[in-house]
Amino acid sequence: MSLTKHTYRPLSWNHLDALANRMNRIFGDADFGNLTYGSEWVPPVSVEERNDEILLTAELPGMTGEQVEISLENNVLTISGEKRESREEGEADGKFHLVERTFGSFRRSFTLPRTIRAEGITAEFDNGLLNVRLPKADEALSRKIEVSRRS
Repeated sequence: MSLTKHTYRPLSWNHLDALANRMNRIFGDADFGNLTYGSEWVPPVSVEERNDEILLTAELPGMTGEQVEISLENNVLTISGEKRESREEGEADGKFHLVERTFGSFRRSFTLPRTIRAEGITAEFDNGLLNVRLPKADEALSRKIEVSRRS
């Protein structure tokens, strides 16, 4: 009886990864590599509405703020950038046996509501998280309206 090496790869929405996992189960861990390596990737984003702003947070691990570009055109906010593979000097001749990290360019676009003050948008990058703050216009802020009584 022989044991075959199996590399666990978590379930993915990427159909090519699922196909590679099936092939690895059938043929053993053949050197197919990661089929998504170098392809476009989509960083996860959360959008939270608060009383006075909308907060958009994107997870960009391994990147710096200088690698990210944010633009606003016709009420569409676009976040783009490129995550490059980093290797130490002298490691260029190495061979990967498994690559689960993603590299490459990304581009995400979001249509903003008309109630956003475009001139007040700010962005900060800290510890792999990009936070984009989209302030609401004064007329969009919620407020309590008092009901008066007629005498």
